[in-house]
Amino acid sequence: MLVAPALLLLVSCQTSSRSATSRPSTGTPSVGTAPTVSPALRHLIYAAQNDGTVHVYDIDAGHSLLRAIRVFACCADVRGAAAAAPTHRFYVMYNRGSEGHVAALDLNNDQVVWDRILHSPGVDRGSVTPDGQTLYLPTWESDPGSPYELVVNAANGDVAARIPLPARSHDTLVSLDGRRVFMETKSATAVMHVVSTATNQVDETITGYCCGGVLAPFSVNGNGTRMVNDVLGLAGFQVADIATARVIATVRFGSGSSGHGIGWTPDEREVWVDDGAAALVHVFNMTVDPPAQTHTVSVSSPNPHWVTFSIDGRWAYVAGRKGRTDPTDVIDTGTYQRVASLGPSEDLLEVDINGSTVTSVGNQFGVGRAG
Repeated sequence: MLVAPALLLLVSCQTSSRSATSRPSTGTPSVGTAPTVSPALRHLIYAAQNDGTVHVYDIDAGHSLLRAIRVFACCADVRGAAAAAPTHRFYVMYNRGSEGHVAALDLNNDQVVWDRILHSPGVDRGSVTPDGQTLYLPTWESDPGSPYELVVNAANGDVAARIPLPARSHDTLVSLDGRRVFMETKSATAVMHVVSTATNQVDETITGYCCGGVLAPFSVNGNGTRMVNDVLGLAGFQVADIATARVIATVRFGSGSSGHGIGWTPDEREVWVDDGAAALVHVFNMTVDPPAQTHTVSVSSPNPHWVTFSIDGRWAYVAGRKGRTDPTDVIDTGTYQRVASLGPSEDLLEVDINGSTVTSVGNQFGVGRAG
């Protein structure tokens, strides 16, 4: 959808208002002074697109588009997004012309703080520590010649270290407590790597994956005890116990194909898994053993490629085919129905802002938050 620049300017300059669920000011004004009104808490989605913009949507206003921020010149292959509340930074990982970039955006003023080439020929979906100090950056699933991940100073983009890892490093996720980093590669190792953020060394490998051992997207619950993984060739997913570092269950679709995209709902009651050959997302109840499929969610893309959630779990965001113009569907997790759509992006997450302060950020990965 094209939005006129004048409209974007008008919307971005207006005071953002909440829906009917806005919290009123609880302050008591002094006699003879005007009441003090607390700034509105805004729940926003920041979504990076291949055209070099980050689109900002207002969750509380039906996911309406507020503005588009120019981050880099069109066009590129966006590989990931991450954010940190304490430093009010939003990071975009993208590849263009055999160069892997990371751009850092200041969420307080929509300005690009730095944009640096950090690896050639590319980078992939990285993750930042909760304190905003360190970025863990894969060296791209299509690069067989770089057997490591990068440890990056998130303040300025300086590379601080390399972590030895099988080549083709891909999806990377920092735990909610910031103590561990979970790393997946596209090498056929049948292994997930767990790195300590204190030492930047691999201190655990999770084994037991099936089907040739090429792993795909994954997610972790809030207290870091359970992992769910897509595995290439498996029409379903596998569950790993992180403490014992072993796969403990293989869960199959009733019918469907091996897909790309998996996430816990924030309350950890469900796992949503994209189908690889149909416009469907499979929903599993994780409170029973073995996990049981309860729903299939119809989406607009014939091959959904990613799924994540709002912080409160009310909304799921299901992205379409990688590199295409498929919209990203907004799904009401209470009804399992599509209620809105965003521009084409799987590289998105929630940012909550109270006045001019970033209070919390979500995650591109659909992570559990109940731990």
